[in-house]
Amino acid sequence: MFKIRNLVLSVCFTFATVGSIAQAGSAGSFGVNLGLGLPFVTQAGVNYIFSDQLSMSFGYNLLSLDVSGAKAELSMPELLVHWHPFAGSFFAAAGFGSETLSTSATDTATGQKVEVKVTSTATVLKLGWMWGADDAGFWYGIDMSMVSPSSPKTTITSPLPSTNEAYIDAKDAADKFGSTAFTNLTFFRLGYLF
Repeated sequence: MFKIRNLVLSVCFTFATVGSIAQAGSAGSFGVNLGLGLPFVTQAGVNYIFSDQLSMSFGYNLLSLDVSGAKAELSMPELLVHWHPFAGSFFAAAGFGSETLSTSATDTATGQKVEVKVTSTATVLKLGWMWGADDAGFWYGIDMSMVSPSSPKTTITSPLPSTNEAYIDAKDAADKFGSTAFTNLTFFRLGYLF
């Protein structure tokens, strides 16, 4: 996984460098966007369009649930380089993110609270469309990402001792989540380029 991440970072750096050289002396387009999807329901980001074939984005993705004293939040900031091979709306993107899952639950009878936090670095590969992004103003799009987290770090705050079977099971489940790949679908993304 380490070799794949280095390859993705090398490709991102190469695209960014080539795009910067190709666009030297000319201004690109900067913009913002909002998206809706699953599992990340709330998505927001900024875009920079270097040319009709190269752009970059920084995004923040969030899923937040709160039900009867139990809370869960999955978040991931990401940095991606987009390549538009046909100089149009279709793009393929690659980059990295930092995935964090925070959960907590309170026992209503005893008032004891258990918190679990898992952080992982993630390789992100994305395919999608950005219709209207070649002109200033509004654009819309859809995309699908493959998120591949690795090297999870789990922190558990609990009144249970670390040798307790429930504690060990929670840590194992958190570590497994922190290294399991998943797909993120963005059903609708609306952006504006200045």
